[in-house]
Formats: sequence, structure tokens, C-alpha cells
Amino acid sequence: MGKFKSFMEKLKKQIWVYLIVWLVLVILFVAPLCYTITEGTKEGLTWLESIMFHFGENFMKFPITVIFQSEYVKDFIEGIKYFSLFYFGMVVFAINKTLPKSSFQDIEHGSSDWCRPGEQYKVLSKKEGLILAKDNYLPVDKPGNVNVLIVGRIWCW
Repeated sequence: MGKFKSFMEKLKKQIWVYLIVWLVLVILFVAPLCYTITEGTKEGLTWLESIMFHFGENFMKFPITVIFQSEYVKDFIEGIKYFSLFYFGMVVFAINKTLPKSSFQDIEHGSSDWCRPGEQYKVLSKKEGLILAKDNYLPVDKPGNVNVLIVGRIWCW
């Protein structure tokens, strides 16, 4: 459950990023696109033809205040609606891909993070002995089996 809480904390921070990106895309992409489609339909072009022939020039010289004139507002609001649905779907997909796959995701394999807090000190010491990890020492005076299996690489240089 701790991983889910940390994920939700990260998500709260990311929501602002998603909203800012949405706003920037609406201003820089959706507004010129809606303007291009409206102007193209006035000239008798289909929406696809108007995008193909005029979107590049309208994108480069688009005055943002034009989109709030009465003849463009209806198409702009409809464009925002469709773009928002698409964008929301993409955000849900991205969030779904970043969800933790298991409760042990992002935990070092073999670390004491795999046990409950304090459980490793039934075997290990917190203060002295052979260093295994941060705050985890193998006591040298421990009675019984003190064998250690190290899985992975040991970097010595």
C-alpha cells in the first residue's frame, strides 16, 4: 500500500504538468487548427483540404485573439472538446503505464526493504559487524549460521 501512496503523491505533482501541457497545446495547436478549418469551410474546402493546404501558413501567422470572435468560437469549443477527449485518453494510458507493477517494484533486489520494518534486525545488527548495506551489518559474534549469499556483482576498484 505504501507504493500506491507514493505513486499518488507523484501523480498530484504531475497533474499540474499535464494541465499546463494541455493549455499550451490548446493555444499553440488547437486554436490555429480550428481557425484553419473554419476559414477553409468558408472557401468551400473540406476540413482535410483546408488543413493540408492552409494549416502551415495559419500556424505560423496565427493571431490568438481571432479565435474569440463570434464566427470562430463555436468551432474552437468543439475542437477543444475533441482534443481534450483525446488528450485525456493519452494521459490515462500514460498513467496506466507508470503504475507500479508489483509491491516490490523499484526496490533493490536483496535489500532489507523486502521485509517489514525492523524485521531484518532479528538476524542483522544496526550498529556493528560486517557491512552489508546502509544500517545493516552482519554481527560477527552472532551464534548460529552467519553464512551470506551475495547475488549480483561486487564492484572493486
